[in-house]
Amino acid sequence: MARAKKKSLGDKYHFYQLGVQSPDVDVALLQQVYRQVRGRAATHFREDFCGTAATLCAWLEQGKKFTGEGWDIDPEPLAWGRKHNLKPLGKNRQQRAKLCTGDAREPSLRAPDIRCAFNFSYWLFRERGVLLEYFRSVHDDLAAYGVFMIDVQGGSEVFSEEEQVTDCGDFELICHQTDVCPVDHSANLALHFRFPDGSEMRDAFRYIWRIWSMPELIDMLREAGFADVRCYWCADEEESGYEETRFGENDPAWIACLAALK
Repeated sequence: MARAKKKSLGDKYHFYQLGVQSPDVDVALLQQVYRQVRGRAATHFREDFCGTAATLCAWLEQGKKFTGEGWDIDPEPLAWGRKHNLKPLGKNRQQRAKLCTGDAREPSLRAPDIRCAFNFSYWLFRERGVLLEYFRSVHDDLAAYGVFMIDVQGGSEVFSEEEQVTDCGDFELICHQTDVCPVDHSANLALHFRFPDGSEMRDAFRYIWRIWSMPELIDMLREAGFADVRCYWCADEEESGYEETRFGENDPAWIACLAALK
């Protein structure tokens, strides 16, 4: 893991990438699934809710034929990503990527082979009709034989309001979910960063989201028009240890991915 640099509020995206994201693992999983279901590598990729486009930049590292788009409604993380993630890749790689400020339901510049919404970002769509609209827009936007992937978390601990602390080496990531509503599964989530000198970056990120269940998501993806939905269960997240399953495991906390096939 890369070392964390000296903290400042402007670098919250740096700590988010170190603490939350695993771009190389995500790209490996995307290609693993696409090769399994389509028999070849995907080349054009779209990252929804991309933030700083870390996964998109990792996608470009695969080689000259790999292209992609990153979409996010917030221009601030996109600007940070252009400076700190895309620009260091050099001019040739930059030309193979487009960062777009816009709603995730907007059509791609070019129909993607594979598209993803990771880090539970789509949970920001809290109404069923809105999420279904998003899924339908993704289905219609994908290239022929396209694949759409989302991650899912569940188990009894997904409703916890206790602080979850993760040791990230040079700092700690604190995830604190509050105001969980049993009626509509809405909740507030705050991300904080704590450093060895005892200082903290509080409320670096705040979200209001809905805790969606696996059956709800599978039903909506099928309703959106996808021909098949497959589940990949995480046995070892650090090593891209996802295996296709029909059953999963009834753990108090689990992570899985759904692959929706056009």
